[in-house]
Amino acid sequence: MTAKPEVQDGYLNELRVSKREARIVLLDGKELRCVIKAFDAFTVLASCKDTDVLVFKSAIAVIGPADAEQ
Repeated sequence: MTAKPEVQDGYLNELRVSKREARIVLLDGKELRCVIKAFDAFTVLASCKDTDVLVFKSAIAVIGPADAEQ
């Protein structure tokens, strides 16, 4: 029996449906500003500057709306 990460799915889906720009910080510190197009259990497909990138969730440190700067 595996538990579904409902909080993660709900949050990513909210960003995807709203087409709101997201800020993704990778484990190496690189920051991406993009729109979430799709996601599954292991990856996030995002459009960054008119280029689609496939990011492994295991490489993501932080994700949130781009306008919510710290």
